[in-house]
Amino acid sequence: MKPSDFQKTVQCRFESCLKKVVRHVIKDYQQKLKRRQEKETLFCELPEIVVENLAVWDDYETDYTIFNVCGYDIRVYDDELAEALRKLQSAQPQRSTEKSRQ
Repeated sequence: MKPSDFQKTVQCRFESCLKKVVRHVIKDYQQKLKRRQEKETLFCELPEIVVENLAVWDDYETDYTIFNVCGYDIRVYDDELAEALRKLQSAQPQRSTEKSRQ
């Protein structure tokens, strides 16, 4: 059965309407991309200083060792340095007692 002229007309109008909608959706999407491109900057295009300022570093107590020096808490992040300072700190009171004995 062939569609009638009225059905063809309705179908053509519907297809035309769909094509217009699709064209406008594409146009809106392209405009959105253009606006976004004007506002946004890629990380690779930013200077190194700006990228470093954007970084957030998590600070955990297990990442450092705290030494109290003259009433200030000093954080030492290097484990080898912290161990050497600990040994030096434990050796200091012995030296002072040795000097007082002499």
